[in-house]
Parts: sequence; C-alpha cells; structure tokens
Amino acid sequence: MKNNQSAANNLLGNKSFKNVHLRKLTAIMEVKWKTLFSKNFIIMPVFSLGFTYLMKVIYDTISEGAVDMSAYALSLGVLMNICMTGIYCVAASLAEEKEKNTLRTLMTSSVSGMEFFLGSLIPVIAMTTIVNVLCVFLSGFSMNAAGWVSYVLITLVSSATGAVIGMIFGIFARNQMSAGTMTTPALLIFMMIPMFSYLNETLEKISGFFFTGIVSEAIANIGSGTAVIDMKGVLILAAEFLVSVVIFLLLYRRNGFESESRVMAWK
Repeated sequence: MKNNQSAANNLLGNKSFKNVHLRKLTAIMEVKWKTLFSKNFIIMPVFSLGFTYLMKVIYDTISEGAVDMSAYALSLGVLMNICMTGIYCVAASLAEEKEKNTLRTLMTSSVSGMEFFLGSLIPVIAMTTIVNVLCVFLSGFSMNAAGWVSYVLITLVSSATGAVIGMIFGIFARNQMSAGTMTTPALLIFMMIPMFSYLNETLEKISGFFFTGIVSEAIANIGSGTAVIDMKGVLILAAEFLVSVVIFLLLYRRNGFESESRVMAWK
C-alpha cells in the first residue's frame, strides 16, 4: 500500500516533464481517442454539431433572413461543445477508468502522471477544436483570416480550461453516473449564463468573468467587426486556465487520481 501511495504522490513531481516519453504519451493518446469515439462519448461532439445547425435553421426561419444570427448560432454550438465534450466527457472518461481499474494499474506502472495527464488532455482538446471549426461552417458564420486565428486560439484555450476542469471533477467522481451528477451544476453555469447574458445586464457582467463567456463575446465581436478580445479578457482567460491547472495539481498531489475510492480500494 505504501508503495502504491508513493507512486501516486510522485506521478506529477518536479521532474515530470523530463520523464515524458513520446512512445508512452502516444499510446495513452490512442487509448483516449478510442474512448472519445466510443458510443458513450461521441454523442456529445455530434450533438454539438447538430445543435449548431439546428439553431442556424431556426434563427434563419424566425428572422426570414432579415437579421444575421449566425454568430449567435455558432456561439451556442461552441458553448455546448466546450462544456459537454470538454468538461463532461473528460470527467466521465476518468470515472470510467476508475470503474475498470485502469488508473490503479497505471499508477503502479512505468507510465508517469504527466504522461497520463497530457495524454488525457491532448485528444479532447483536439476533438473540441475540430468540432469548433466545423461549427463555423454549419452555422454559416464567415470571418477573415485574422478572425479565424483569434477564434481558434480563444476556443483552444477555453477547451483546455474546460478539459482541466473536467479532470478536477474526475478526481472525485466514483463512476460515470456520479460524474454526470457532479458536473451538471458547472455545466449549467458555464453554458446558461453566457447563453442568456444578452437578456440581463447582471448576467452579462457575470458572463464576462467566465472563459465560456469570453468565447461567446469574442464570436459576437468577430461578427460585428470590433476588437475580438480586450486585455481584461486575455487576462481572465489565461488566469482561469492557470488556476484550473494549479487546483488540479494540488488536488492530485493530495488525493491522486482516485480520491475517495482509493482509500476503500487499498484497505
């Protein structure tokens, strides 16, 4: 038991980046890709794409082409994708690995914590970024090269933040069902407040402090031709990513990947 605890506590040590091996990282990423494409998780990015197109059709029908609502349709799809694919899928997949005892095997194997951490994040960030790009075409939203660069960078950082938040929930989730229950409040907050921020001034102010709100505002700004993001938005986006990483590392070093279930499993 002491050896297992020692392995868990040292997985993300100071020399973690030096101990990352490309072969092991690639192997973990392949496993994660297969997980994302499994029937339990692929529905989320597919739903985001369908939701984006549905919103485009609905808004085009309502406005009868008089008002361009493509930016809002895109914003809804991106919010859905970042939250459901980024936060929920990461938390649920980590919980699934607990149920299959995959994590306990990795914690006592030659795979380092940083390799597992990066191998888990990179595929979901790639998935959300690809879906975010596809959402642009489905929504009918158009932008120039500068707009594309800003859009991809902002959504990529937001996707990374959402994925790390998902791993934070995954630390405490005992199974996929509990992962869904635990992430629901966060999903509602990060999705609903930016979605309805245009209806209320207070919601708009609150939304400006969320990474999802910054994404939504950036898309609207690209559509209107104004500055995509200001310094405040950049700082908030960077701060929330760094804070989420720090929180994850602190929780991980204290609990490992298995938190409460680890104590019961190793008795």
